[in-house]
Amino acid sequence: MNQINRHSQIFIDYCQNKRRLSSATVRAYELDMESFLNFLKDFDEKAVESSHITKHTLEAYLDFLNQNFSVKTVRRRIASLRSFFNYLEYEDLIEDNPFRKFHMYIKDPFRVPDVLSLEEINGILAAAYGESPTLMPVSDEDNLLLPKKAGKKTDIQSKEFLWARDTAILEILFAGGLRVSELCNLTYQDLNLSRLQIKINGKGNKQRIIYLENAEVINALNRYLLLRDGVETDTTNIFISKFGKKLSTQAVRNLVEKYTKMAGITKKITPHTFRHSFASLLLEEGVDIKYIQDFLGHSSIATTQIYLHTSSREKRKIMATKHPRQKLVMEDIAPMANIHLHQQY
Repeated sequence: MNQINRHSQIFIDYCQNKRRLSSATVRAYELDMESFLNFLKDFDEKAVESSHITKHTLEAYLDFLNQNFSVKTVRRRIASLRSFFNYLEYEDLIEDNPFRKFHMYIKDPFRVPDVLSLEEINGILAAAYGESPTLMPVSDEDNLLLPKKAGKKTDIQSKEFLWARDTAILEILFAGGLRVSELCNLTYQDLNLSRLQIKINGKGNKQRIIYLENAEVINALNRYLLLRDGVETDTTNIFISKFGKKLSTQAVRNLVEKYTKMAGITKKITPHTFRHSFASLLLEEGVDIKYIQDFLGHSSIATTQIYLHTSSREKRKIMATKHPRQKLVMEDIAPMANIHLHQQY
C-alpha cells in the first residue's frame, strides 16, 4: 500500500473512532476518498505520496468532477478532500497543504424541489390502503399507541404484515418529513408511546422530536407494531424486511415507487419527495419557516429556504383574492360579457 492510500485509511479510522461520525458519514468519506484515489491512478500514477498532491492536481480533479457530476456532488467531494488534507497537516504528516492556494467557487443553480400535491399524496395512501387484506382493529383506547405485546407469533412474509408495514412507513414519512435513512434507523428506544412522539437521530447525530397527532397515522403505526411485536428477531429496528433484518433504504424506495405507480402517478417519486412535500405543504398552510427548520432538523435556516416557493395555482389564487386592485370598482364602465386578453401582433 502506497503512502496516500495508507494516509487515507488513517483518516477514515480517525473519522470513525476519534470523531465518532455516523456510519453513513464515514461511508460517504470512504466513497469520496476512493473517487480521488481512482482519479490519481489515471492522472498521475507516480503520485503515491500525499506530498505529491499540488494545486495543479486539485484543479485537474475539480475539472474532472465538474464534467461528470452534479454541483452538490462536486462540493461534497472537494469538501471531503479538504478535510483529509487539513487532517494530514494537523498531524504533521505533510508540510504543505495544497488547499492553501486552491480556491473554488461554484454557484449552486436554484432548483425548486419536486413536491407532491395533497391530492397526489392522498392517491398514494389510498393505493396502499386499498391493498389491505383485512382492516385490522387496532385499539380500544382512543387511538393511543399500545405499549403491549401482540401475544402471538407473526408471519413476516404474510401479506398482512407487509401491508401493515408499508402503510405505516408511508404515513410516517409524510407525518414527520423523515429522511429515508432516519426512518430505517428507528429503534424501539426512539418511541415514546405515552407521549405519542418519536425521537429522530439525524445528520451529525443531531436529535429532534416528531409528534404523532393524526389518528390515522397512529392507527397505521399501531397496526404494524402489534404485528412487529410478534416477530422473533435480534434486531431492535422498528421497520424490518420479510427476512427479519433491518429494512434497507432501497427497500423503502422500492415500496414508494410501487404505490406511486399504483396511484397512476407517472413522475419519479422517492422517499425524499415526501420530505419535500411535508415542508412545502406546511409552508402553504402558513407555518413559520423556523418551525419547519426544526421539524426537518436543518442546522441552518438557509437550507430550509429552498421551500420558500409556491405553486402556480397558489400564485394565481393570491393574485385573485389578495391583490388590492380587487377592491377597486369602476362603476361607470359597462361590464364585459366575456373577459379575455386581446393580442396584437
